[in-house]
Amino acid sequence: MRYQALQALSDELFAQDVPQARRAGEQAVALARRRQDWARAANALYELVVNCERAADYVAAMHYSQQGVELTRAHRPREQWRFTQCLGLVTVDTKDAAGGLRYLRQAYRQQAATPSVSSRERGGLLLNLANTFLVLQRYDSVLHYATRALPYMQRAADARGLGYVYQFRGEVYAKLTPRSRASLAAAATNMQRALRIMQRYHYQPQAASSALSLARVYRLQGRPRAAQRTAELALALARTEKMPEYEADALSSLAFAYADQKRPARADELDARAQDLRDSLFNGNKAQALAQLQVRYDVQLLTEQKKAAEFEQRSQRAQLHSLWLLLGGLATTIGVGGGLYWRLRRQKALLAQANQANCRAVAEKEVLLQEIHHRVKNNLQLVSSLLAWQRSTLPDPVLQQALASSQARIQSMALVHEFLYRADNLSQVRMNEYLGELLESLHRSLTTPQQRIQLTSSLAPLVMDPKEASALGLVVNELVTNAYKHAFRDLDRGHLHVALEQTAAGFQLTVQDDGAGLPGAETAPETHSLGLQLVNTLARQLKASVSTVPLLPTGTQVVVASA
Repeated sequence: MRYQALQALSDELFAQDVPQARRAGEQAVALARRRQDWARAANALYELVVNCERAADYVAAMHYSQQGVELTRAHRPREQWRFTQCLGLVTVDTKDAAGGLRYLRQAYRQQAATPSVSSRERGGLLLNLANTFLVLQRYDSVLHYATRALPYMQRAADARGLGYVYQFRGEVYAKLTPRSRASLAAAATNMQRALRIMQRYHYQPQAASSALSLARVYRLQGRPRAAQRTAELALALARTEKMPEYEADALSSLAFAYADQKRPARADELDARAQDLRDSLFNGNKAQALAQLQVRYDVQLLTEQKKAAEFEQRSQRAQLHSLWLLLGGLATTIGVGGGLYWRLRRQKALLAQANQANCRAVAEKEVLLQEIHHRVKNNLQLVSSLLAWQRSTLPDPVLQQALASSQARIQSMALVHEFLYRADNLSQVRMNEYLGELLESLHRSLTTPQQRIQLTSSLAPLVMDPKEASALGLVVNELVTNAYKHAFRDLDRGHLHVALEQTAAGFQLTVQDDGAGLPGAETAPETHSLGLQLVNTLARQLKASVSTVPLLPTGTQVVVASA
């Protein structure tokens, strides 16, 4: 009865007083340990892990997970996989997806060797693996594990699990490259199922996430009205559940939908509201971001301390064994060894303190860098808005065109900084995501009612540093803009494809159109336009070469490849 009362008290207090709730849970664990009731001790530790993770107390969740692994290894080995899975989930939550994947794979092997595991538990571990692979952008593995989880969730009649299966599958189909009608249709079908399930069983946060994903797919399918309705649903759910991050994403999705329907004023209004909301969230959550970064380092430090403690225990056992063998005539050696041992422990403690100080300093610098990128992005957007306003006041079309080109270049640079301040790694830019958003933005701004230009892409998940990413983004901006202006002049339709591949030398960018083609000869004509001069200058910065080849019967291919 006392154990049950402590467990109930711990669960009740977690919503109000986390430290007090942890103390009650620890008392339940200690009581079960004294009575050698290992099943209840393991259960109390597991509840502590789950509640700490829900409360975002990841350091405590890691600590209790490690205790659970040690307890189950010694007394209940069939339950060890649960705590190994918890170690993986906490590690993923603290932005170390690769480390979390190692724990989850270990948990999967342990679970496979355990016969008495429910269908819900087997499907849940498979979904956790799928989610981790989604974070790592390994989409084939996401589809594999999500599909394997489906029959388990169906047997368990787990509605939320089924919703996640369809959501993960839809996310993968939406990200497949090159995109096709079939893959987008599969993405829409799976996301519609996920949304219906989440709404039917009132899982509102998950329903908001599914609605946002479905709105993006509708946009890719060229269905702006469907995208608008679904984004409005996501916005309503986000406001009801008080989820400002989802609300900002829903406003952005609505802005895209209105832009696709040629309603720029409404799109600009919604985009400005989304940006204001993101700015307020960023400025209001700087302390929280610093705390989250500190938690990540604390969890890593806790893991390293555990490894060091295990190593020290093994060393102590080896030392004791040696000491017993040499006890008869090595008193002096024991004294020297003891002195060295305590000196080593003191140095280890000092090293741990220095490591903690370094972790805090690194976390603070990362938050400051994020804020710098955020402010640079805002300043560039302000310059872009000023150019747009000045362009609207000029009567000369040539000057208007020049300002529009400058505005597009500034927006491509601002997009790099936006990616950086949202990223976990401030030294890297994922080029498939960055160029994908850049191409969507260019397509919206350059498309006219008189022309139907189809823009497709095939972008490898390359990673570049911010300077290289900005240069390559400007190259793509110039080549795509040039194609829209010149390749499809006097044509009412056409196709433009942009591909980015990884090569042994670095990268290869290909921009290919089926437009009017080059005039005359086998090579591109000499040009003194600012855009192509900029492409050649940026290519030299990237240590790449530029080649232009005419295609038959019509069209042009421009290749920028690492030398």
